[in-house]
Amino acid sequence: MEERIDAVILAGGEPDKADPLLEYAQAQKKPLIKIAGKEMVRYVVEAIAGSSRVGRIFIVGLSPEDGVEFAAPVEYVEAAGDMLDNLVAGIERVMGVDPDVERVVLSSVDIPLLTTEMVDYLIDTCLETDHDLYYTIVEKSTMEARFPGARRSFVPLRDGSFAGGDINMAKVSAIQANLHLARQISEVRKNVWQQVRLLGFGTLIKFAFRRLTIADAERVASRALGCQGRAIVTPYPEMGMDVDKPYQLDIVRAILKGGAA
Repeated sequence: MEERIDAVILAGGEPDKADPLLEYAQAQKKPLIKIAGKEMVRYVVEAIAGSSRVGRIFIVGLSPEDGVEFAAPVEYVEAAGDMLDNLVAGIERVMGVDPDVERVVLSSVDIPLLTTEMVDYLIDTCLETDHDLYYTIVEKSTMEARFPGARRSFVPLRDGSFAGGDINMAKVSAIQANLHLARQISEVRKNVWQQVRLLGFGTLIKFAFRRLTIADAERVASRALGCQGRAIVTPYPEMGMDVDKPYQLDIVRAILKGGAA
């Protein structure tokens, strides 16, 4: 029987400070921002639910009181704090339902251009190998060809410059074993130099001279985490087109309104 993998969607919680995106969109919560007449979270849920490879769907940071009507069943998980706290809360709920769960799909709520085809691609590609952590990345030319005005941040490597994706997969055991390092990296997630420094001085030097390859990054991260990680260079830039700024919302709204997603 084909393995069905549960998905955890991180939808955040109540914002603790003014957010220009929410003010621009006139929304109380990011997942509830309307795009072409539909809440952003519904695009992500529908894309994930459409995959025959996905089992249950857990949403961290929303509740039935938010009034979103989903076509597929979802399980709500109360927000626990920051992104990492919410990830832990989601994983704990998954394990509460299935103590033997091995791996999960992890997605942010702000990639409304995600499609079921992309979800299938992610799961099929990840299951080609037996790694513990899988992280999607998008090459700069791929991203900018599709979204020339998105102004994403890219990490320069010897193989090219890459932006991180927002839907990934991991073994539950690997997440649990690396919460301390994950929290450190999360705390400096806006500063790539500090992230690299956490992985070692040698890595920092190679990165500074753009001598670090994807394979190097995989080896260094795997050694630091004590588990095997794999970077997946996705051909789908939509997997990394998150909506964080008003102009990014405008880009996505134009695409979905025009039916060109």
